[in-house]
Amino acid sequence: MRKVYQHGAGTGEEESAAEPSVERLASVDYMVQAKPGEHDSVLASVFGIASIWSSSDADTVAKVMHRRIGITWNETVRLTSSNPALLTDTTAYLVQSEDRRLCIVCFPSADIRNVIQWFTNASSRPEPFFSSGHVHGGFLRGARMLATTLGVLLESARKGGSICEAVARERAIWSRCGEEHPWDREDGARGVEGSSGTSHGALRPPRQDGPDVLEALYITGHSMGGALAVITAALLLEDPQFACVRDKLRGVYTYGQPMVGHQDFKERFERDLGRLLFRHVYRSDSIPRLPARTSGAFVHFGSLHTSKEGEGWVPSRAVAGQAYTNLSAMLTGIASWVLQEMLVDLPIIHRIPLRISFADHLPINYLRTSEATVTGEAFTP
Repeated sequence: MRKVYQHGAGTGEEESAAEPSVERLASVDYMVQAKPGEHDSVLASVFGIASIWSSSDADTVAKVMHRRIGITWNETVRLTSSNPALLTDTTAYLVQSEDRRLCIVCFPSADIRNVIQWFTNASSRPEPFFSSGHVHGGFLRGARMLATTLGVLLESARKGGSICEAVARERAIWSRCGEEHPWDREDGARGVEGSSGTSHGALRPPRQDGPDVLEALYITGHSMGGALAVITAALLLEDPQFACVRDKLRGVYTYGQPMVGHQDFKERFERDLGRLLFRHVYRSDSIPRLPARTSGAFVHFGSLHTSKEGEGWVPSRAVAGQAYTNLSAMLTGIASWVLQEMLVDLPIIHRIPLRISFADHLPINYLRTSEATVTGEAFTP
């Protein structure tokens, strides 16, 4: 893409390769003009693909957004924050359209190689969410790890500032904090000779006047990323640091999302956030039934959409019951995965009712379903 900066994970890169001939799902105009509170099948495909590819690197995410989604020549920033002592390791991508009218926050699913993220999933002891109910403690800590940085970037994006420049500015401010009085200078400017290698004169400060440029903000994620998307959306509505952008939120699209809060959390956000929250569940995916009852009385809210072979996502009134125990849910889900993926040629397998399945949680299933309405290969970034 034109510029790709990875916050906390490297430096900027530029790419000027010729654009291939591809069929894009949507456009910035389409996403900005979509009506809030109404599920959109095109956006369900768009964010389904985006949420799955967000488990890749920043360059790949930017290319997918450019070539497949319709956000051409975007700027994509990778946000990372880790504190093993708190059992948190969170990653998200913030994508900004070239005309600055659209931003998308993508949370990837847990990295199977990352032990800390598995602990984040398992740390389900409820914690208070301000005075607005109780939520999964691990997910809450993970979302809060990125909240401050995300707020800074969205504040810059609101007035049309480049998120790449906002990252460089943040790096420059803090890069010399170990030096003696780096900001005690006659001109009052802070030291900026940071890892970005950019001079102060080249960094444009965010505009403080004029109309807002940012018109629409979407949040999406798969699995644990879906849970982080919901809590981040709730933070937008509740945390004062997001007050300036909360009216930009157009929708939260999650895929294979576990439950995040108790009934009191649902009651607080059902009206304001529930109408913008669209949950997508593939067949008998076991993860949306977690955390189990032994971890607390967790519930879902928002509208549910399930998969229908060859037709993408369709509305559903089904209620995903909570699993009895985490162990039984995982064992049953893994057993179903073995039956579905390794013993597919046994005729009896197709007669066994699979109430829950870990195989149905695999990202490839969500990617295929999301791409059911478009032409293209699932593995083409």
